Order: sequence, then structure tokens, then C-alpha cells
Amino acid sequence: TRESIILTLLGTLVGLGGGRWLTNFILKTMEMQGIVFEPTVAWKSYVIASVITIVFATVINFMSYFALKKINMVEALKSVE
Repeated sequence: TRESIILTLLGTLVGLGGGRWLTNFILKTMEMQGIVFEPTVAWKSYVIASVITIVFATVINFMSYFALKKINMVEALKSVE
């Protein structure tokens, strides 16, 4: 679960930067003569997206923690399957 938390945080940070860049790139590519798109995204949108991602990952980690806790690892290693 530790690795999952670290990857979630890193993915959120990379996704925020990459998403900002991708939005600017797409809007610059779509520009036509006389039509200009202003790439403005409120900071609240970034916060909400980050919080939703982190909450979802936390819920999944919480659920999988208890599911994995029920597995007897020694018995699982002895299994032929």
C-alpha cells in the first residue's frame, strides 16, 4: 500500500502539470483566424481533481488492506496452484 500511495501522489502531481500543458497545446492547435480560446482553469478545479483522486485511492487501499489481511501468506506460498 505504501507504493500505491506514493504512485498516487506522484501521478497526481505529474497529471496536474501534464494536463495543464496538454490543455494549452490543444487549445493553441485549435486556434483559427478570428477565434481564440483562452485556457483558463480555476485553481479550485485542480484542488477538486486532486482531492477526488487521493480519496478514491485511499478508499481502494483501505479496502484492499483488509482483504489482504485475511490471506495467510505462508499457506498461500505452500499451495501448488
